[in-house]
Amino acid sequence: MNIAELLKDADRCQGEISLTTEDGDVLNLKSALSKYVLVVLANKSDVLSLATLNFEDSDIEYMKFYSENEV
Repeated sequence: MNIAELLKDADRCQGEISLTTEDGDVLNLKSALSKYVLVVLANKSDVLSLATLNFEDSDIEYMKFYSENEV
């Protein structure tokens, strides 16, 4: 997955968007600090493969690709 594209699409979302890790940590993808943490986590592919992307239904057009394909 292209993290830069995910973050660009997250910025397009009107509603809240977050990534929840297997440990229950929630990263608000509108937050600069959380974006930084996501980039660091991206180097650990197992962390992202077990994460869940959460977004509002109104933003499905931007997040459809990521919801159909595992984060």
